[in-house]
Amino acid sequence: KEKKSGFLHTKTGNKFGGKVMKSGNPIGKMTGLCMIGIIFFTISCNSNSHLEHTLEQAGERRAELEKVLSHYENDSLKKQAAEFLISNLVGNVAYDTTLLYKYRPVLLHYDSLKKVEKSLHINAKDSLNKEWKKFLQYNDPRTDIYSRLVSDLSVVSADYLIENIDLAFQSWEQCLYKDSIPFNIFLKYVLPYRRNNGYVVEKWRNYFISRYGDYMLQYSSPHQLVDSLLEQFNDYQVDWSDISTYPYVCLQDYHLSKMSRCPARCWFNSMLLSALGVPCTIDFVPAWGNRNSSHEWNAIVVNGKTYPFEATGGRGKWKAGKVYNNVWVDEYWMKSRLPKVFRYSYETMIQGPSSGKGCNAANTPVFFRNTKYEDVSDAYFVTSDIHIPIKKGIKLEGVEYAYLCVFNEDVWKPVFWGEVGISDVSFCKMGRDMVYLPVFYKDGKSIPFNDPFILQADGSILFLKADAQRTESVALKRKYYARPDIGFWCEWNKGAQFEISQDRAFHQSQIVFTVPECESRPNVWQLDTSVKCRYIRYVFPEDKDVLAELSFYEKSEGKEQLQRLTGVPFSSDESRMKTLSKLFDNDILTFADLNPYLSEKDSIGWVGVDFGKEVEVSALGVCPRNDKNNVIQGMAYELFYWGGSWISLGKKMATDYLLNYDNVPSNALLFLKCTTEGKENRIFTWEDNKQRWW
Repeated sequence: KEKKSGFLHTKTGNKFGGKVMKSGNPIGKMTGLCMIGIIFFTISCNSNSHLEHTLEQAGERRAELEKVLSHYENDSLKKQAAEFLISNLVGNVAYDTTLLYKYRPVLLHYDSLKKVEKSLHINAKDSLNKEWKKFLQYNDPRTDIYSRLVSDLSVVSADYLIENIDLAFQSWEQCLYKDSIPFNIFLKYVLPYRRNNGYVVEKWRNYFISRYGDYMLQYSSPHQLVDSLLEQFNDYQVDWSDISTYPYVCLQDYHLSKMSRCPARCWFNSMLLSALGVPCTIDFVPAWGNRNSSHEWNAIVVNGKTYPFEATGGRGKWKAGKVYNNVWVDEYWMKSRLPKVFRYSYETMIQGPSSGKGCNAANTPVFFRNTKYEDVSDAYFVTSDIHIPIKKGIKLEGVEYAYLCVFNEDVWKPVFWGEVGISDVSFCKMGRDMVYLPVFYKDGKSIPFNDPFILQADGSILFLKADAQRTESVALKRKYYARPDIGFWCEWNKGAQFEISQDRAFHQSQIVFTVPECESRPNVWQLDTSVKCRYIRYVFPEDKDVLAELSFYEKSEGKEQLQRLTGVPFSSDESRMKTLSKLFDNDILTFADLNPYLSEKDSIGWVGVDFGKEVEVSALGVCPRNDKNNVIQGMAYELFYWGGSWISLGKKMATDYLLNYDNVPSNALLFLKCTTEGKENRIFTWEDNKQRWW
């Protein structure tokens, strides 16, 4: 198996020349791929000083690095390349793979299952997820892999660097569009052997060139080359199932599973394209400015311009340039607002807090102790340089940097730093059309020094200072903004019909209700006149096939509330019942999707219910596919406003699908949270009697 695959680590290395890292020379702990290069040093901006500093840091390995410089003594360009690589070695680290052998059997089992029969692929994935969850009960990548670091300075050999330089130049010189890639761009985005920190040192150039090197000679456009290459890896998917949390730190593991989350796919793409001479970067937003989480993608840099694309490829991948411009509102991709775009950098960037000037770890958020990133925000959108006053009475000794935060996953996350002046803080190249909170960072805690503010689309600033003397009433429908596809899901139910019959085959049927417009929550309509039947069915509108819940009600004598009817669901095609059963599981987050089951001859789908006897139906209920972020009857909520911290306006149980609050301070930044369940919450303001999301 090992001999055949060629991708497995051994005690001495792997197919790609990767080192099996030992933990005897750790740099420190790292809990995530953004928390890298936690190294402080002060060196001059002169390149010779960078080089000499690295050679000094190398200690007994200095001679190994000097071999590279001597090797290119008579080649000025390659010598510059060698100096660039060596000068920026400090701060480059890999995860320790000593214990990775414990994890690989999970992937090997999956690989074996896939090869038995292609039709077993889905079942194999389900089996793998279960196996992985069980495995994690006794093993933890955070302690086995991610907290154990090894410096590249201690393991990278002269032979490895020389081979990397020669192969990089070979690809660059063979590119049909070499004139579009100046030497400085080549140095930064083609030459580096490391695409970002954490991954093991491997001979990936050899691997990709040997298999795809001919592509360099076929395409005069880098865009065409990217399109063609990514087509070869359509089956390598971004996946959010359990196994996607596997510690993908080497190429062979990625090849075995062919699935990961965005960071690993971006890393893979950057190696693939850079090996063939394309300046490919990994760019990322550290925290979205208008929704939860973060994101990474790839970009190529040609003729001085950045062309971003989604790492998974596909026909819409180049649309990323529009989606991330802080202006575009897309019907499917939604409104994306980015406070900053950073780029993983091989080059050491001494900037702000990482310069070591008057700061320490306790006063610096983890990411900004990092020296391996560059700010490329202005390559994506129009930015603003802003100056935020420090409120009177706020004094902190020994703090030279402050931070702007965005609200993300219920907390304020720092996204950039600014230099503290006498009475204000200056922040450069900030994204517009979102809310920021300015804070100091002291002893690991954020301390606001002014009110949150909207950096508006035109670059002006509007502070949100809650006015408790002027209050208003609000009626809240949601706790998180509605994605565009939620509107589509609601529209898809319009025109659906409910039919009743006394026979199961619906030979004689009667339409009793046609679904009007509905909302993204359970909708119940009372019939003008109750109807008697044993069988009832919901007929999907033509070409529409997604629904979350169905319900039927009767009026019980002596009771004011409607009583829900139960029955046995059925369909004209029993193969559909597994998915259709989700319409009756009382979980509005699960949904039936008939699309895989409908044929060209059967474009209309339906689901029926047999009540077992004749009943009198008085009301009908439909819930479209949804995100459960509408206010839901029977769930508990709490509303907050910002007044230096989040201040509660009280908890309420929703008795309907609307929450009413009185005495809400005007001009306030608000935040509604469901205390029953869920984790998606967004900040908003109350404008024109409705929620405006930020």
